[in-house]
Amino acid sequence: MTNRIRLAALAIALAVGPAVASSPDAWAEFDARVEKACLAASGLRNARPSRIVGFDDRVGVVAMLVSDRTRGSARAVLCLYDKKTRKAHVDDAEMWSAPPSGR
Repeated sequence: MTNRIRLAALAIALAVGPAVASSPDAWAEFDARVEKACLAASGLRNARPSRIVGFDDRVGVVAMLVSDRTRGSARAVLCLYDKKTRKAHVDDAEMWSAPPSGR
C-alpha cells in the first residue's frame, strides 16, 4: 500500500470516526429523559407513559403516548420528543391506546 493510499484511508477513517454503540446505561438515561419531558408536557396529573417508539435517526424524534390513568378517562396525548433540542411536543390523541412502559 502506498503512502498516498494509507493517508487517504486514514483521512476517511478520521472523518467518519469510530462506530460508537450506546451503553445500556446511556439508553436508560435517554429513556428517562424522554419520559420525564413527555409526562411534563402532557399536563396530565395521573399520567401513564407508553413505551418509546423510535424512528430512524434521520427523523430526529421519538414518540410516546401518554394516557390519563384516572378511572373512566379516555384522555391521551401523543408526545414527540426532539432528540436535538430535547423538547417534547404534545397533541391530543384521545381514544388512542398503547401498552404501558412497564416501569
